[in-house]
Amino acid sequence: MSVRYFEDIAIGTKQVLGSYTFTEDAIMDFARKYDPQPFHIDREAAARSFYGGIIASGWHTIAVFMKLAVASRESAPADQRRAAAGVSPGFENLLWHKPVRPGMTLTYSTCVLETVELKSRPEWGLVKTRIEARDADGTLIMSFTGKGFVQRRPRK
Repeated sequence: MSVRYFEDIAIGTKQVLGSYTFTEDAIMDFARKYDPQPFHIDREAAARSFYGGIIASGWHTIAVFMKLAVASRESAPADQRRAAAGVSPGFENLLWHKPVRPGMTLTYSTCVLETVELKSRPEWGLVKTRIEARDADGTLIMSFTGKGFVQRRPRK
């Protein structure tokens, strides 16, 4: 069984993580717990809002990404699994390009943008990845640059 280390990650590598359909119930349930703004939880208030109806919280779109990313990592074939990974020092450039409405299905994908060798922690590398969510027509709905540490190949 082999694993993928930092050195095995190629810039430009793309991966589709999966799709998720946002239902009105799921949108409202998430928002009641974590982002209770009227345009997420109240149909009448949402209809009068800038958005003209219920929309998903942007944080809901990010939470779905995380769920799909973890599921993808756990279900990867043995020869495609990364060595120790998953810890993130943060992200950059988070943009919600268009609102997510009930019934929309988003497909999430990643593309490796950059790999950075760390002088301060030579046993780790930093991988920067563009994360996108697109609707059924291919329209970009959400994007950001994720950053994650990946273990480097042990030195012999």
